[in-house]
Amino acid sequence: MSGTLMTSFKARLLTQLQANSTLSSIQVTYGDPGGAARRECVFLGDIINNRHEPESISTGRRRRIEEFDLEVIVSVGSKPRSSPQDNEARAVVLADAVETVIVEDPQLNNLTGLLYCQITSMELSTVETGEGPLTEITLTIQAKARLT
Repeated sequence: MSGTLMTSFKARLLTQLQANSTLSSIQVTYGDPGGAARRECVFLGDIINNRHEPESISTGRRRRIEEFDLEVIVSVGSKPRSSPQDNEARAVVLADAVETVIVEDPQLNNLTGLLYCQITSMELSTVETGEGPLTEITLTIQAKARLT
């Protein structure tokens, strides 16, 4: 019986994102790169709201439906004289590439147990720093899986 699809989902999504032509030239990581972050990066964040429900009520092993949300963060830092609007526009291009990966293959190359994944929300934040604007877009990806 599989207890969760969380880690295999993250690993497969990372592989799919790294293979995307728009994202292939930027830093794409499994977790927050911290101080090693490049000017443009995409990284997988936290998994939140993991829920399990039995498909039916019976004794013994039961198939369950697992649903969880994964945050994917697109981060674009810029040079001091860059405009925040240009920074946000570039972040949107990268977020669109993440969305394309999900929309074109919602089962992530037939990941065992995954029924589908979809983007359910996006948040945009831009701050002015001494080194130029920093923009982050947080995409929330919902995954639904059948655990056996």
